[in-house]
Amino acid sequence: MALSSFLCVAAASTRVAAEEAPEAIHLRFEVEESLARQCPGPERFMQLLRAEHPSLTLAPEGGRARTFDFHIRRDRDALAGEVVVTAIDGRSYSRTVTARDCPTLTRALAVVAAVASNLVPFERRGPDGDGVPPGAPAKDEPQAAPSEDAPAAGTPSRSASKALRRSRHAREPDESSAWSGGVGLGTELVLGSLPRPVMGYRGYVDVQRAFGVSAVGMRLSLAHARAPLPGTSRLNVLVHMWTARLEGCASRRAYVTISVEGCVGATSGSFEAFSTGPTGSRQVHPWLSLGAGARVRWHIGKAFYAELFGNVSSALTTFETVSRDSAAVRDSVSPVVGELGLGLGHSFGRP
Repeated sequence: MALSSFLCVAAASTRVAAEEAPEAIHLRFEVEESLARQCPGPERFMQLLRAEHPSLTLAPEGGRARTFDFHIRRDRDALAGEVVVTAIDGRSYSRTVTARDCPTLTRALAVVAAVASNLVPFERRGPDGDGVPPGAPAKDEPQAAPSEDAPAAGTPSRSASKALRRSRHAREPDESSAWSGGVGLGTELVLGSLPRPVMGYRGYVDVQRAFGVSAVGMRLSLAHARAPLPGTSRLNVLVHMWTARLEGCASRRAYVTISVEGCVGATSGSFEAFSTGPTGSRQVHPWLSLGAGARVRWHIGKAFYAELFGNVSSALTTFETVSRDSAAVRDSVSPVVGELGLGLGHSFGRP
């Protein structure tokens, strides 16, 4: 709440001072490597900065101009951003801002930098008191003859433009709305659908669209599990489940590295029982269930994550498995089934 109030008040004050002559600056923007997929690159950040202070442009390399340094890093369960504005004469202003997500933090840094630009003068005074605009050489320095390739004052040089484009994020979408995908594998404890609790396996692909700290998406997963039918040592009856699940999900980042996700979906597949004995039989039944689940995801670095997940479903197809031997052992599928598991995944694009 305090950060939002500061942004509103500061943004209003800086836009009054933005009606000035164009000023060329040097921009240095660094993001901790583990946050590369969450935060915008220099080009996008320069757009945010100019939205708060439209008179700012990039200075040619080697020109005398104020320097705006930005650094974003993790700080426990939040993100911290530091801005340092240094005048030509060496005077500087610095401030650190914290936020839960990078979109909020970068906007706050842009506003703080705009405020700081009014506190740190960008006009260097010469010995005679005349103002020397940023990007211009000092009076006692030799001035090179102008050339056709030399950039105009306030216009970024060709090398400066290339440096700005060389971001560690090749193409940065708008941080308010971004797509990402992922693949993963997991193991789970299967409850209710097989004759006894057993460990199974699940692989999945998913896609999400982020809106700030929230996201919506879909997940398609394939799973397999099997268990023996108790009391059938004569025929050794095994029960297999092969299923596919399609889910719609909504998630939200609780902390910088932790997100919580809720899903609803449908599961379909086959339920197969067969025996390895010479007189054994094979039974195949269709499987369909509807359910809901939840996941807690821990983001490890910039691309990997681990997750704890659970699901509870109502089986729409129920039936009995019979051993078909002299014992005639039966097992009925429970109307309520579920899974508890752990998984590891890899994400692509913005988280």
